[in-house]
Amino acid sequence: MMRCSAPFLAGLVGLIVACGGGYPEPRSQLTESEAALRAAEVAGAQDSPQSALHLKRAREQIESGKALIEEGENERAKWVLRRAQADADLALALATEEAQRKRAAAAKEELEQLQESMRRRGQQ
Repeated sequence: MMRCSAPFLAGLVGLIVACGGGYPEPRSQLTESEAALRAAEVAGAQDSPQSALHLKRAREQIESGKALIEEGENERAKWVLRRAQADADLALALATEEAQRKRAAAAKEELEQLQESMRRRGQQ
């Protein structure tokens, strides 16, 4: 019985590998990477040099990941797409930080103007 099952298992493994039963296509990772890219774009990541660089890298890696999927290099594609998502997430974080900095600077400027206005009124 043991002799019969070993060749059968070897044949089954060979068939699975031959039919592409290896690493599955990382379609969900592709979707997540593209969604992270869109979120960064919506946040204005293209408007800041630092975040724009990470946005560009994310785009390139998504394209590279798609090409790897087409070539059947699914495991490599998954890792490239994970890097793309990380770069897109970083672009989003940098864009958000930049927007918050601008709002803080505007609020500080407004506060200083109000303080100056109050000083002038007090001197009159």
